[in-house]
Amino acid sequence: MIELEKISFEETQNFSKKFLRHVNSEKINLKNIYLKAKEISYVEKKRKVLQKSLVKQYEKINCSNKVVENINQLKNKNTFTVTTGHQLNIFTGPLYVIYKIISTINLASKLKKKYPKKNFVPIYWMASEDHDFDEIKSFYLYGKNYSWDIKTSGAVGDINPKTIKNLFKNIPEKISLFEKAYLKNSKLSNSVLYYMNELFGKYGLIILDPNNRNYKKLFLKVIKDDILNNSIKNLQSKSSKKNLVHIRKINFFYLKKNLRERIIKEKNKYKINNTSISFSEKEIINKLNSNSEFFSPNVIMRCLYQQSIIPNIAYVGGPSEIEYWLEFKDFFNFYNIPFPIILPRNFVTIINDKIKSKLEKLNIKLSDIFKNKNELEKIILKNQSKNKFDLINEKQNIGKEIEKIIDKSKAIDKSLNGKILALKKKTINEINSLEKRFIKEEKKNHQKSLNELDKIMSKLFPDNILQERKENFLNYYLSDKNLVDTLIKNLDPLKFYFNIISK
Repeated sequence: MIELEKISFEETQNFSKKFLRHVNSEKINLKNIYLKAKEISYVEKKRKVLQKSLVKQYEKINCSNKVVENINQLKNKNTFTVTTGHQLNIFTGPLYVIYKIISTINLASKLKKKYPKKNFVPIYWMASEDHDFDEIKSFYLYGKNYSWDIKTSGAVGDINPKTIKNLFKNIPEKISLFEKAYLKNSKLSNSVLYYMNELFGKYGLIILDPNNRNYKKLFLKVIKDDILNNSIKNLQSKSSKKNLVHIRKINFFYLKKNLRERIIKEKNKYKINNTSISFSEKEIINKLNSNSEFFSPNVIMRCLYQQSIIPNIAYVGGPSEIEYWLEFKDFFNFYNIPFPIILPRNFVTIINDKIKSKLEKLNIKLSDIFKNKNELEKIILKNQSKNKFDLINEKQNIGKEIEKIIDKSKAIDKSLNGKILALKKKTINEINSLEKRFIKEEKKNHQKSLNELDKIMSKLFPDNILQERKENFLNYYLSDKNLVDTLIKNLDPLKFYFNIISK
């Protein structure tokens, strides 16, 4: 039996004001997302390139009928996409990656149900061109961190996944899904394609690898403009806005086997950072025309690239993603590229039976788990203690009595008010100190319960961060193979709350 409790984002105290303003703007709804389709002028040529490239990408994958149907529908002018994306974290990465995908699948499904005359396809955009291996090489399972320790360079999507073999020896459980994914493929991007398809293929999710020459050709005009004319940097320099993401003159990397480095212009030469490679302007133009696949977008250009190659109406992201997407709106306008509806992913904490039972024994409600430690301890003490250890009423009464004294002094000598107020402050401070002492002593009497609370909170907030940002999907999937189905059934992509799921 699944129980779902919703906590407002504000109550969790985990979200920025900018994020909350965006979520509460009332612009994010099914109708507005649907209306975005009218802004998409996606030429037939692009659709053909997209469809053919995906067919090629999936040729060795056992696809569900729904995935095949969705890929073919992309040729149709009435088909639009809903997209999320992430780095190629090993073993799926932290839980929130799964929540992003589920939000995307459910949103596409909702749109189709509401507007059946159009097709809506969920897409997972693999960040296969990223080069920061340190960000993807580890995962947290059963309270322990596991790391893939190899030396590598270049795009992470090109890493040989078979080198992860030794890691399987240390993992406490045999996981055939990932053994097949990693040990039977020659590229990490293909491994991710395999296991994501196994997990989400039946829902029609398309996994897209953007490291593709055909896609880059569709984006070539923008690539050239940024490298040769620095338009984004020039646009930003004229603006009074402060950008969260550092904007460079050139926002592309040079990408080849074992290499992904920034392109820097010095005098009349285009140099590849940390290498001896350089081009004249004529040479780099020739390279752009002949090998567009060698040019890889940074975080700014990745957003523009995405919106240029797929007919996308909505992007599902986390708080940081939402903030930087909103920063880039002017750049989309400059290139006349449609800006999607940006909406938050689902946010979830999963509580198992054991922890739920312990919380109930401590009289702590699920909705209380985001309260700070002192507040939670007071709840336990209040419920378990026979003694009245807080002095709230006493402080209020003292305040009232001193106000009476002040009223009397006004009629006699107003100069006494300062002394009386000083006495009030001193008295309240003394009572506060006494109250803290009461609580301290009472804690000793209930130390067992408070220790239990610490254990529970360390499970729900490992390393004092949200469960979804630390724990791996396998922590729950290994004991419940229906987890994805459960989450898809219970999560609503347009209900903007923090979800607590208890089983």
